[in-house]
Amino acid sequence: MDRNINILILNDINNNIIRFLRKRLPEIFNSSVTVSKHIIIPSYLFNCDKKKYDGKKVLKFITDNITLKEVKNVNIGIFDRDMFSGNLDYTFGLASLFPKIGVVSIIRLHPHFNEDYFSRGLRKRKSGKFPLFVKRLSMQEKNIYYERILKETSHIIGHTLELGHCENKRCIMAPSGTIMDIDQKDIIFCSRCRNLI
Repeated sequence: MDRNINILILNDINNNIIRFLRKRLPEIFNSSVTVSKHIIIPSYLFNCDKKKYDGKKVLKFITDNITLKEVKNVNIGIFDRDMFSGNLDYTFGLASLFPKIGVVSIIRLHPHFNEDYFSRGLRKRKSGKFPLFVKRLSMQEKNIYYERILKETSHIIGHTLELGHCENKRCIMAPSGTIMDIDQKDIIFCSRCRNLI
């Protein structure tokens, strides 16, 4: 791939996650990876009825807040809040083809995530901030969490590069409707999808 990948930190993302992505994404895409900027997603994009952020509005907000230089590259926002999109009650990520921008919500990828825990966190913090790391992760849980983030980030970057969903359930471009879908994927593109990049 001849484009640089810019990681956009949306709200509060653990630095270890960003370092992990900076190390692993070049292995998958054969591309340079930089951390471009930190963007605070405004609370008015939070939908009080759904108790989630509107993913399409988040994507538009990112698009409106990147520079012309950044538009030339692939931009991937790592977001610490829950998102929905249209009729989907939740989404792990969304992508735009032009400009090439994606956003990945990491909250449901967390091994300790569950709806009740999330709802209590929202009530405690009216801003919508969720205390994601209340429980300490074991090494195995951390590995699972980081692998999920890498898979979904790679999946969304694939969409920005005009790849559709793949029928091969092991391919990174297989649909990600549930955590189980993500967990069964490999962290690689199948040969067909690799040839399309």
